[in-house]
Amino acid sequence: MSSELEPETVYDMVLVDRENDVRVVTKQLFRLYTLRKLGRPFKPVIPFGPHLFGSGKTKFVKSYLELVNNMGESALIGLDYVCESEKANRRGFLEKLKRASLLYVDLRGLKPTVPIELFRNLEWALYFRMIEACCTSVGQEPEDEEVVFKECRTRPYKLVRKLRSILNIPSDQYLLVAFDEVGVFDTKATFFELEKNDKGVVRPYNDFIGIISQLCEEPDLFFIVVGKSEGLNIYNYVASVSRVQLVFIPLAPLEKHSIVEHLEKSSSFLFTGSPKVSEILCHEDFSTSELAELLLELTGGVPGLLVRAINYLLLYKSSNNNFLLSKETFLIIMNSFLVTNYCVAPFLPRLISLSEQRKCLLRMLTLLSLYRIRFDFDETVQMSSNSDVFLFDLVTDMCLYRRLVIEPDRNERYEVLIPKLLIEYIDQGLKDDRLEWLLLQTLKSQSVDFFYESKCRILEGLIATLFYLHFSRRPTNSSMFSTLGQLSRVWNEMNLQFSSESAAYYMKSIHYTRAVLGTERMTFGSNDEWERIVEEMLELEKIYIPFHSTFHSPDILFKLHGRTNEKNLMIVGIACKGRWSRNGIRWNEILEDAHKFLKPVHDQVLTSHPTWHCMLIIMSTQLATNVSEDLNHSSRCYSSGDSVEDFVIPHNCELVILSEADVENFIGKDILSNLRNAFKSVDNPHSRNIGISTLQEIVLSLPEI
Repeated sequence: MSSELEPETVYDMVLVDRENDVRVVTKQLFRLYTLRKLGRPFKPVIPFGPHLFGSGKTKFVKSYLELVNNMGESALIGLDYVCESEKANRRGFLEKLKRASLLYVDLRGLKPTVPIELFRNLEWALYFRMIEACCTSVGQEPEDEEVVFKECRTRPYKLVRKLRSILNIPSDQYLLVAFDEVGVFDTKATFFELEKNDKGVVRPYNDFIGIISQLCEEPDLFFIVVGKSEGLNIYNYVASVSRVQLVFIPLAPLEKHSIVEHLEKSSSFLFTGSPKVSEILCHEDFSTSELAELLLELTGGVPGLLVRAINYLLLYKSSNNNFLLSKETFLIIMNSFLVTNYCVAPFLPRLISLSEQRKCLLRMLTLLSLYRIRFDFDETVQMSSNSDVFLFDLVTDMCLYRRLVIEPDRNERYEVLIPKLLIEYIDQGLKDDRLEWLLLQTLKSQSVDFFYESKCRILEGLIATLFYLHFSRRPTNSSMFSTLGQLSRVWNEMNLQFSSESAAYYMKSIHYTRAVLGTERMTFGSNDEWERIVEEMLELEKIYIPFHSTFHSPDILFKLHGRTNEKNLMIVGIACKGRWSRNGIRWNEILEDAHKFLKPVHDQVLTSHPTWHCMLIIMSTQLATNVSEDLNHSSRCYSSGDSVEDFVIPHNCELVILSEADVENFIGKDILSNLRNAFKSVDNPHSRNIGISTLQEIVLSLPEI
């Protein structure tokens, strides 16, 4: 791969799906305009994008005015109900904004400068950096520092006058200054003499924001600030200072339809006539929609990763002109170690420098991503006994992304997004962390909607993970292994475990058919679905979780081998009965699951394999009172030939019903209680319902197994 050929030199990237971000920024610029007109002291409003690489922040701020012109009045007017006079006011502002000049200032060029008496003065350095950027934008050589200082000094109105002079724009034309790479203050703060607070602490972003707040008092001048840093985050000390109000720009990842639009509108310089990317990479047997879906799965819609993936495909095509892309060739190319490292290269410095404390939180963020648990803008995570961090900022610090979700009540919440390209890289350094490795492999193997539609997905995923950790690492030390051994003579005699270290290397969703809401629970034996599932499971050693737990039985499926005799095999099904209301699981529901699992397995599989066995484990969060009493409030195993009401357990089969006490011991009493509370009223709770502390408790308890 030629790393010299960066995306901007390979194809013309058309910006798509940024209308919402344009509205957010335009609304805040209009607020600043309105506050100035009031003629009294005000807190300036600054649109703010604290994003890491890949969000498209630089492309967005550079293209903002073009996007405003393309959107017209929808950039500001018509979003909420306003009177006609207010509409006219907004329309006048918008017309002037369309004619504004943009000054893009890359703060990586910020450095101390002469005169010597102000050599370490941040305000003067920032002024001169703006003038440098201004000169560069019109093709001029930057003027001498001493000359500029004599003309402007550190007077806001003189600076603005100088900028307008260089740009050759009138005094009443809007000037929009976009500061990028604001994270330079993480490393360059020591270059300047900065203000100390009453504790002697230097906070460079307070100084930086203070300088901008003074400039905001100048008429017809506006600002956007973007760039990731350690010190400038969503809800930390900077956002709460009295000088300004920072308003977040979402810059959400792209959805499939937007990726299609990007492929159809962007063109490549590498090919004669600069054809569209979709024309280069797609053909009659491989549509743009198919390519967009694959790119979404790989990159999560993160613009930076998406652009680099497309860039690689274009370079590959240019050097292999007869090559035709397909789903199979796409996966072969993009799953290579070389491509992964190329696509994530801009992340590497930050990934390598992550603190151990933050790495420990990766499991929790993976759980959030895997189960699509939503969180609020201002939600916090406990880093240590005396330290909290905002979850929003933690996601960015960990080089991960957020997906913005607008809920039916119009509340904005977020989900953690871990693109599969990042999973490939992170996975390289996690071979000794079995739990994180399993979670990432599960996340990597699933489609975007996995775990999302079912009320009990979190319970099922947690139980499947627990079983894997119990039976692959130290099965003889496992409390659940011991419990099943005491209940079942067959289990004890077979001395079961996953067949190897790589067994059940990820959980896979079964979704051969999509059930229709309101239909009865499906019996696997009713068609050839069960045969396909068992055949694939027995061959590939995966833990299966059906796509719709509500309509299939069991909810989890895997196999275990005898430790001394590989021919001994136990097919294990787990029916997770998550009841979050007062009603417990009744006998008829237990027997329905037993009939739908044990009988077809016996008839279709066990009859031709005499050394194989099958076990169904009923794992309920709450049993009906009469069921608990019949079981004497203990776990029980029904073996071959036993009658349970009118159901007879088939040959080489067993039905295990775990008591509530054993389920609590297996999952954790506090964890189970928190899950019950979270799911009482909603099918898809966000993290405030489940509790970040619950997730932290889960990831802390699992490695102890």
